[in-house]
Amino acid sequence: MSHHFDWMPETQDITDVYCFDGPSDDDGPRTIFGMNVSPTGPNGEADQPFEDSVTFYELRLDLDGDFVEEITWRFTFPKDSTGTQHVRVAQLTGADATDRTAPGQIITPPNTPIGQVVNLSHGIKMFTGKRRDSFFNFLPFPATMRTALFNGTNPDLSVSATGPVVDTFLKGNVYSILLDLPAGITGTNPIQCWGTTAIVDKDHPQGITIQRGAAPVINVLYNWSGVPTLPNYPNGRPDLHYNQALPSEELAGRPANPETDPATGIWGRLRDDTAAVIKARGTFSQGVHGKPTAMAYAAFVADTVLPNVLRYTPGTTARWDPWHGIRNGKGLFEQSSDSFNMLVLNDDVSTGLTQPGAITDHFPYLAEPLD
Repeated sequence: MSHHFDWMPETQDITDVYCFDGPSDDDGPRTIFGMNVSPTGPNGEADQPFEDSVTFYELRLDLDGDFVEEITWRFTFPKDSTGTQHVRVAQLTGADATDRTAPGQIITPPNTPIGQVVNLSHGIKMFTGKRRDSFFNFLPFPATMRTALFNGTNPDLSVSATGPVVDTFLKGNVYSILLDLPAGITGTNPIQCWGTTAIVDKDHPQGITIQRGAAPVINVLYNWSGVPTLPNYPNGRPDLHYNQALPSEELAGRPANPETDPATGIWGRLRDDTAAVIKARGTFSQGVHGKPTAMAYAAFVADTVLPNVLRYTPGTTARWDPWHGIRNGKGLFEQSSDSFNMLVLNDDVSTGLTQPGAITDHFPYLAEPLD
């Protein structure tokens, strides 16, 4: 449940977003950036490929730290006259990177195949296709956290309450969209990135974001029903209003005195829901991150994870573990849902799961899918 199964159809459902280090070349460090969509169930059922009509799959890159993207890669998956699906990538830069009506520069050849590593212009490598789900987690943990954050209660993550820990996603597949980017694009200074899926159709000609992903589980654990929404949001899903916001908008509700004053918007909802849970748990004052009040600790959490982007320095080892003070991309080996739970609860709670090994040592890194 990093971001699994919170949107229908699954073809538009982001499960994970990654940003991690690839092997350097003569021009410097390379960075792997991508996302997974369309999760299968725990036993591999409901396999659905990329949407081929109204969906934009987008990887967005901020190079100067202002939470506004300088480059967007827009993936679409048209079918040819025989019904075979291909991938088309438009690269949008500057002001066009934020404009879904801009055509961008198509950087893929006609009828570029899915399921193969493809060399593109600007030194980019690309892969799109079905792979093994690299995410590993015990679903009752985030489910329990979600209930606690909705109700302001202390989550019981004991085995007696949740059952024996198993990897819920061990037999799952996803559809991956991955770029291997050279230093000529990313530079070597810190970057920030995130992924989105969007509907662009006659009812939404300017496009509307339906999923946004970066750090794990934020989108699905909190109750976003009090966050203002844009009109005509698909399906009337109040818990998904969060996805409409741009990273640059997520701090809008942060007050001048964040540890004491009323707050609004996304920042306020995350702080206040966290404060209720950590007050109920009574762990807000402990350890190196301890604060004198639950509200003060919750403000620390909100400031740690918002805006929701992956910050990464090219050429360094990626890891997303904010409770231990590490926010540097997000790789394939950290138990990122556990890391988020520890941050929210200020407590060393863990499933104890580790990467089951469905990883290769070369691009696109995710293993071949299960049958």
